[in-house]
Amino acid sequence: MAKSSLTRVTDKAAPPRPRKPDPATEQVVERLRRTRSANEITSVIGLKPIRGRSGPKIAY
Repeated sequence: MAKSSLTRVTDKAAPPRPRKPDPATEQVVERLRRTRSANEITSVIGLKPIRGRSGPKIAY
């Protein structure tokens, strides 16, 4: 085997620490969990309501 000028790393890197979630993101997630319809979801994320001839639509 040829000699290499690079050193061999034998120690494992420390696992990344879990990040604390942003409070604003957590609030939006909780509001989305409580929604029951597509129009409630659109109001939480700031879009206009979904409308059609036969009433609200299921998906955006």
